[in-house]
Amino acid sequence: MRIDRFRSAWGIAPGSNLDNWAQIFPQLKAHGYSGVEVDIHPLEPSRDFPRLKEICDQTGLEIGLMIHSSWFQYLGPRPANTKADHHLTNYRNLLQSVQQLKPSYMNFQSGEDLWDVEESIKFYKGTLVIDKELGVSGRVWHETHRNRSLFTPYATRCILEAVPELRINADFSHWMVGCERVLDVSEGDKIMMNAIIPHVYHIHARIGTTQASQCPEPTNPVFKEERECFERIWKQVIQARAKDSGPDSRLIFVPEYGPFPYHPIGSAKTHGEVADEEGKRLEVLFREYAAGLTGA
Repeated sequence: MRIDRFRSAWGIAPGSNLDNWAQIFPQLKAHGYSGVEVDIHPLEPSRDFPRLKEICDQTGLEIGLMIHSSWFQYLGPRPANTKADHHLTNYRNLLQSVQQLKPSYMNFQSGEDLWDVEESIKFYKGTLVIDKELGVSGRVWHETHRNRSLFTPYATRCILEAVPELRINADFSHWMVGCERVLDVSEGDKIMMNAIIPHVYHIHARIGTTQASQCPEPTNPVFKEERECFERIWKQVIQARAKDSGPDSRLIFVPEYGPFPYHPIGSAKTHGEVADEEGKRLEVLFREYAAGLTGA
């Protein structure tokens, strides 16, 4: 099984004409990253998309995309009274716009947490239809993110039961802080997570805590319980993907550690340092685990 590490560009200013990225992306390649994950919404497609592809082609980095189905960049108040049809219109337009980048995958923060489950199901069924029409089926993930339809494990499980073909990106740090507990200790939580994990095709490998969505020092012994919980769950994801896809399968993970306010003021290391250190540590952990699986 192939395990690849992508770096989030979150917190790295692109600069004029993306010139800052042009300087920094070769450093990320040298650090062992296979690709970058970029939020498209601060970019101007006609000007910045060709430049982004040029930089990544020259650097040898693949492109993964972060996309919002509405409330782009979370700027200003949440748009009022937007329903599945509005998000689906955005979804189609955005997917069409980004194909010039030839992305390896497209990760959506999608839907809304205030929808009832039926509205979310309507939306996600619609996304699968659009994926097929545009020829991107199997390359789109939907992130388990606060503010969005997949904001809790309970809502997510209900949606997946109705839309089993849906592929999700596991950013379970949002769930741990939202639920205020580690998520694989109680029997009820184990059953819930076991039902969700087979649908995970991408990992935002950020360790959170029961009180914060980002841990500033993942290897500090004080966070041992949370770290071990995340590592157990991530190994279950690797096992599910290896079992489902066989030895030629691929799993991309992103050590997605972001700047303030995710990263606490006064931390011993910058969020970028934490991301790079955790990325290397987890790459070894994940590859060793995958190598030990039969047929992986």
